Amino acid sequence: MPVGEYDFRTGVSAFFEMATPDALAVLPAYLQPIEVRHQRSVLSVTAFLFEESEVGPYTELMFAVIVPPMVAKWGQHAKAGFYPFLAATSSERARRQRAERYHFRYLEQDIDAQFIETEDRIRVRAWSVGKPVVDFSVTQGAWESTSHLLQGFTAAGDQRFRTTVQISGEYTVHENERGTMTLFPHPMIAPLLGREVSAYPFREHWFKNGTEVFYGLEAF
Repeated sequence: MPVGEYDFRTGVSAFFEMATPDALAVLPAYLQPIEVRHQRSVLSVTAFLFEESEVGPYTELMFAVIVPPMVAKWGQHAKAGFYPFLAATSSERARRQRAERYHFRYLEQDIDAQFIETEDRIRVRAWSVGKPVVDFSVTQGAWESTSHLLQGFTAAGDQRFRTTVQISGEYTVHENERGTMTLFPHPMIAPLLGREVSAYPFREHWFKNGTEVFYGLEAF
């Protein structure tokens, strides 16, 4: 049963190679990262501009490690799993709700973000307490209307949970490696600083005019 529905105007997600030892350092012991090649795992950097939700409009920025999905009760298998090790929002109400509802770990301070769209590229600039956090972009491929499933993994104390996330809307994805990313020396991303994170995404996702739906947590 859906427990949260969030309408977005724009969403951006980019996959970057990261060192597998660094991915393992932020994952709980029961999860393993997906490797794109030997000792290179996947960092997902995602930003959404939500227009409508129970707590009003807001922006969310999330850093996650991509992990294999698990077999669930759904008739359709999830495309991927993700473990969000840090997230931030522009709204205190939004992060309190999502932390309580899904047990995601959030930065306490608000963030600000710009979504700068040009003809074939969208750039996201995010900062907190006046300091830049990340500046990344993805480029346009072929657009289609789609809906796909993901699994999010979270924990609360000794309990571990899985939630199913359905994202529907206009969508483009490609692996042309035309996007970019700059990470800044901000406390939010201190675990990534000086690490082996690529500056160019190997997969670029861009969403428009859609809905993100979270379903109830399942203990496992």
